[in-house]
Amino acid sequence: MQAFNRKLYTKIIEQTYRQYTIPVYQRSYSWKKQQCNQLFDDIIDSVKKGRNHYLGSLVYSEKTEDNFSFCPIIDGQQRLTTVILLLKALYDSIGYEDNQRIKNRIYNSLYNDNCEDRYKLKLKSIDSDNEELEKVLMGSIDDLDSTSNISINYFNFKDRLKKVIEEGMTVDEIFEGITNLEIVEIILAEEDDAQLIFESINSTGMNLETSDLIRNFLLMGIKDAGKQREYYKKYWVKLQNDIGKENVEKFFYDFLVMKDTRYIEESKVYENFKTYYRLINNQDEVFEEIIKYGEYYKLIVCNNSRAYSKKSNVLCSLFGLLKHSTIYPFLLNVCEDFKDIQKLYKESLSNEETEQIRIKEKEFNNILFLFGNYALRRAVAEIPSSSLRRFYAGLYDRVFEKNKSNLEKYYKALEAYICTLSTYDKMPSDSTFNEGLHYKNMYKKSRVLRYFFDIIENDNKERVDMSDLTIEHILPETLSNQWKKNLGEDKYQEIYDKYVHTLGNLSITGYNSEYSNYPFDEKKKMFKSYINEDKTKITRLNKELLDEEITFWGEKEIIDRADRLSEIIIDKYPYPVDIDETLEFDKYYEFYIDDVDNDGDEYVDNPNYKLYGFSYDGIKYKSNNFKNIFIDIIKLLYSFNPTILDKFAEEKFVFENGTRIVFSKERENDWQTEVNSNLYVVTNYSRHMILWWIRELFNKYQIDLSNFCILFTDKD
Repeated sequence: MQAFNRKLYTKIIEQTYRQYTIPVYQRSYSWKKQQCNQLFDDIIDSVKKGRNHYLGSLVYSEKTEDNFSFCPIIDGQQRLTTVILLLKALYDSIGYEDNQRIKNRIYNSLYNDNCEDRYKLKLKSIDSDNEELEKVLMGSIDDLDSTSNISINYFNFKDRLKKVIEEGMTVDEIFEGITNLEIVEIILAEEDDAQLIFESINSTGMNLETSDLIRNFLLMGIKDAGKQREYYKKYWVKLQNDIGKENVEKFFYDFLVMKDTRYIEESKVYENFKTYYRLINNQDEVFEEIIKYGEYYKLIVCNNSRAYSKKSNVLCSLFGLLKHSTIYPFLLNVCEDFKDIQKLYKESLSNEETEQIRIKEKEFNNILFLFGNYALRRAVAEIPSSSLRRFYAGLYDRVFEKNKSNLEKYYKALEAYICTLSTYDKMPSDSTFNEGLHYKNMYKKSRVLRYFFDIIENDNKERVDMSDLTIEHILPETLSNQWKKNLGEDKYQEIYDKYVHTLGNLSITGYNSEYSNYPFDEKKKMFKSYINEDKTKITRLNKELLDEEITFWGEKEIIDRADRLSEIIIDKYPYPVDIDETLEFDKYYEFYIDDVDNDGDEYVDNPNYKLYGFSYDGIKYKSNNFKNIFIDIIKLLYSFNPTILDKFAEEKFVFENGTRIVFSKERENDWQTEVNSNLYVVTNYSRHMILWWIRELFNKYQIDLSNFCILFTDKD
């Protein structure tokens, strides 16, 4: 590897018979107008102050054939592309009678004359941007996509150039500013590891997205440029097209959680992916896995997979509507176990095969419905979601790992597990669900509320489109004096606070402003007129507004309406019946200690649980009390690296303002426990202090706390 401080224009761009290529694994051109304006301002400022301007680095390799150099860019493509756009904008801004010397010089720096057309451009961009960049460089300006960054920045440069020229700056001065740009040129030798160099540069620089890093890691390992392009189109472009570019980042997170069955920090997805890749150590297998699970993701997240039924896609859409995305890694596992379902939509099958797979498809859809029901109930009951990510990460293993025979009772096993838990991750009961529907604030859960309105109103063949309608409070958000009088001066505030945003008081309408905060009898008259004039068809939801016997709207009426609507919803999403409680599971309850304000009281003080021990890096360790957990952790850490603990011991660690020696190489007091012959540690701490020490030691060892948890089990 060679590094030089260079003038970007004269030593890089202006060099003849060479082509800088941006490989397919590089991200698309992403500089925005703001960044381009900053560069332009820096160039103009460098002219005024008579100094150079440092732009950054350009990293590339070089291969020469028949006196022509091919230079794939490893890093710096955004800067180089932007300067090329600026040069072309300046070239196009120079009139026919103006400075032809500079115009000719720019032309010769942008194009290779007297060579094949494919080598004519000095800079060739990646597939997705190549067409737009080529249009600019070849003069097809009218054909540009006006929304592309290439187009936006080119025209912005033209506008900026026109303005500074009108203000008196000459073309010579502007061109001089461009030639003042300096870069660090890094040319890689054949033996250099381009991927490691790329990672090193970008660890402190460009803030690439995780998906960019993974794409580069996968494709930079392919040395043959033709095969690189083939794999890019066959696998990476297909993945992006299947699930959408915006979902690629999340896909890899969910994919790796599914593979690892543990919580993974989003900031460490790239490192985890490299570990996964190296464990498989088979490039084609990794690519095929990504595409296979991408199809599952297309069903789960995009809800438009043709490899599954419309019903399966609709059932999955509920998770997105509820933003219940922590379930995705678990569902990837379920899709893999039911992968034969895709044969129904991709292959020609015999009647017998079709019938067998239809049975599997029915069970698959039942599983999707079960967890949709679970997600809805949690949302309505406002069960905290803080534990869900970890719950779903380990759910598959807990249900199927201990007892493989559970796979033969797939749906029933999952149903039994979530219905027999004793934590708040248990399926909320009908009474909990019903109470939430009656008394929780449903107005702030507008997505859930609208979903319920849809299934209530459209439970028939003639559907009513409610997408443009707004949520209406029958008891209004702003109470008029008449409403207060009707409810009772001593009761209206209590009724308002308790029910105004609940299901029983909410409906949907296209006439929200018309209803305003009119009294109930006025609202009824208005609604009936809208019905008679065929202005609204929302009748099932608004049954009470048509009922002649209901002349008052207060607490009883709101509860009665909530009873009616809740019955419809619970009938649509019933609690599972005939739960098989004989099935066995790996029922460990995990308490993670990364929350410094939580000492696990909900487990320790609960008579239904008993301490099992702890789990570290996926391995379970049995310990019957917190003191022994602390000792076992110290032993583990000492086996990894004794240096840190030895240093504590050598210094005879004492807390600030304390007198008791905590760590030492010889026994210093009666409170110390001998961990090994060279290490004594005070261990008779409270649970609070033991958890504090574990956090501190993990921090010292730079170990992720998410890999550690305290385990509890049900009491016999």
